[in-house]
Amino acid sequence: MAALPSLRQLGYLVELADRLNFRVAAEAQFVTQSTLSAGIKELENQLGVQLVERTKRSVRLSAVGEDVVARARELLAAATDLAE
Repeated sequence: MAALPSLRQLGYLVELADRLNFRVAAEAQFVTQSTLSAGIKELENQLGVQLVERTKRSVRLSAVGEDVVARARELLAAATDLAE
């Protein structure tokens, strides 16, 4: 069985989708930029798709990334509901 994405990785992706800036997203998640970037890269490797298109000047989600973010939001909401 393939490794499943972690809630932490999904949280990183959602944060990046909301902020479209690795540094700001990392600060909001209380991690370093390299930790957030590595978590998202690992998620991309696990899923076998590019979720984020990175250039020196911008960050944007790929079409698949948009779909994964929507599903990640649902999973994170369900996990929060479960914990509560």
